[in-house]
Amino acid sequence: PELRTENLSAAMPRKKALPEVAVVEGVGDHGCEYMTGGCAVILGLTGRNFAAGMSGGIAYVLDVDGSFRSKCNQEMVELLPLEQTEDLKYVKSLLEEFHQKTGSKIAQELLSRWPAPAGQFVKVFPYEYQRALRQMAETANKTEVDNMVAVPAVNSGVRDIEETINDSAVEKKRLEKVLDKTRGFMKYGREMAPYRPAEKRLKDWDEIYNFGHVRKGLRVQAARCMECGVPFCQSSHGCPLGNIIPKWNDLIFHNNWSEALKQLLQTNNFPEFTGRVCPAPCEGACVLGINEPPVTIKNIECSIIDHAFEQGWIQPEPPTNRTGFKVAVVGSGPAGMAAAHQLNKAGHLVTVYERNDRIGGLLQYGIPTMKLSKDVVQRRVKLMADEGIIFKTNINVGKDISAKELYEEYDAVVLCTGATWPRDLPIPGRQLEGIHFAMSFLESWQKKQMGDG
Repeated sequence: PELRTENLSAAMPRKKALPEVAVVEGVGDHGCEYMTGGCAVILGLTGRNFAAGMSGGIAYVLDVDGSFRSKCNQEMVELLPLEQTEDLKYVKSLLEEFHQKTGSKIAQELLSRWPAPAGQFVKVFPYEYQRALRQMAETANKTEVDNMVAVPAVNSGVRDIEETINDSAVEKKRLEKVLDKTRGFMKYGREMAPYRPAEKRLKDWDEIYNFGHVRKGLRVQAARCMECGVPFCQSSHGCPLGNIIPKWNDLIFHNNWSEALKQLLQTNNFPEFTGRVCPAPCEGACVLGINEPPVTIKNIECSIIDHAFEQGWIQPEPPTNRTGFKVAVVGSGPAGMAAAHQLNKAGHLVTVYERNDRIGGLLQYGIPTMKLSKDVVQRRVKLMADEGIIFKTNINVGKDISAKELYEEYDAVVLCTGATWPRDLPIPGRQLEGIHFAMSFLESWQKKQMGDG
């Protein structure tokens, strides 16, 4: 007999089909987005774009005001009434458990009137999941074929000459098919940046991560990017720079490093810094992180720029025209360097003042070398100097040069002085020997590493 859609939920045992369950009293936008398994029960309103990319599992939504269908992305799911006996029993059991464990008044009210409230529920059933269940049912019904005596195939051992010749185009396509971008987020696990061998790290103060090794598996990691309809990784909840993350993830997957670099440099002045020390809010906002480890965005970003430097693609690009305006930037930390970089690209004449003996601020003296090599910092400083930016060190603005002098000499002044002035703690033991302010300690240690005594 034909297997009807509404009977598919009974085609597989519940415990195997729905291993994970979530019951909530409402969700915001993108509920059940890219859901691949389990069960979700929503006892209230939902936001927009519900079930976008949903390929597995089942959701039961209480449509309290009749607005759910307009908020649901029905491209990959079918919306059905809650009327099958097994569905009714299952949802009721979840409501009972939810009320028992949380004391939910909504669940209590629904149970007091059950099964009448079942008419308000909508069953969200992915087409892909239906297909999988149908295929399993058809396989189970093929008893006649399974019981047939198999006739062994005869191999003549003879091959056409065409079969012995490798077609380079076909081989290339075959290799491209090895990685599955469409379902990569389901197939491949997150791989963190591995450490350099311990025996090597013991002998130096260099960066602890093996960035070269990361690059070997980068296409696999890029394949994990789901290319969300609404990519939170580059929204206000994610990257503060607005990096076009899904775009360059896809370009790396297709091995197009040069174009990925162009996309990255559109929004990020110094990817070699952020790719190493940024706290990666983009990964915290990654949609995949809802039920799986997020995409390794930070590693991909770092690999793109490091590869570009190795290939010689990053060269000084002084502006073709100068505006004649002079700008002073006070402070050479990340903010000062970024301001100088942008102003110089606009054609202004930029001079950066730094009170310390080296350019870089926190990049140079605040972040330990094991996290950010100072060679990486000075490489960028040299590049900026070659582009026409003037750096002046050991000048304390306000002492060695007055604010009035800056005002008279420059058309504009940008203050990027940072927040390195410490706040003392008046607590017992503060005056004991060996108690240091963090920035003072970090700076003195970095200078010692660089041979300054």
